Amino acid sequence: MVKSMTGFGRAELREKEIEISVEVRSVNNRFLDIQVRLPKSYFHLEHEVKSLVRQYASRGRLSVFVNLKSYGEDTYDGIKINQEFVEKYWSLLTGLKKKYKIPGKLKLDHLLTFQDVFIYEENGQFAEHIWEKTKNVLKESLKNFTEMRQREGIELAEDLKNRIDLMEEKVDQIEAICDQRHEDELSKIRERVKEIVNSDEVDDTRLETEIALMINRIDVTEECVRFRSHNKLFLETLENEDSVGRKLNFLLQEMTREANTIGSKANNADISHLVVEVKEEVERIREQVQNIE
Repeated sequence: MVKSMTGFGRAELREKEIEISVEVRSVNNRFLDIQVRLPKSYFHLEHEVKSLVRQYASRGRLSVFVNLKSYGEDTYDGIKINQEFVEKYWSLLTGLKKKYKIPGKLKLDHLLTFQDVFIYEENGQFAEHIWEKTKNVLKESLKNFTEMRQREGIELAEDLKNRIDLMEEKVDQIEAICDQRHEDELSKIRERVKEIVNSDEVDDTRLETEIALMINRIDVTEECVRFRSHNKLFLETLENEDSVGRKLNFLLQEMTREANTIGSKANNADISHLVVEVKEEVERIREQVQNIE
């Protein structure tokens, strides 16, 4: 099934003392590039996260954001009171007040002037059971991410099929024009052969070469057959394979090559115009294929 390289997936888990959220985003990229942002105490698990992500994507630039918030008696959203520092600061302030006989009472405001009274722990200490829950949330976000890419892939595939059908029609028109002018071109070849034969000296090799070149110049049947073959394989690849982006790009290169050959061989304005239209469609398809994994 065709999948888009752009997508988004999110999942979260909320329990009494923990909140876990994971977001996965992706944009186009020629290769697979995974960027992971984890809480500090989980940095050592980056490789495990990437290994899991690779099971869901083979191309694209993916960003994975894992956020954990723990709630305890003395914590809120990762903010924690530094009890040791509070006690030391209070003792120092009390000593200063007594030593210098400073009037008034010590207040909470006095402690809040010290920045390290509060500390922020992004996720506290690493806990295996929390990591297992985090992995489950990550898998759920990747599942949602994949479903979105598949939905977009279906739309992309439908658009590509319509464009392939349009190119098939253009190739049919090119062949029809070639068939109509076939007799005219053969008549020109006969006249050219008569000119060569009626000359004083006839070079058999030159005569054979001239005839072969003339016939080859007007016959684009082979190129049209190959073009249709590329179209057929393109559609089969869309239906039956995963991670098709690279293969589709290769087929588009072959289509462009055949279109260029047809344009160079057919000395006809109508055919030239059709070839231009075919090449325009190939480029439109190429732009869409850049979005496919």
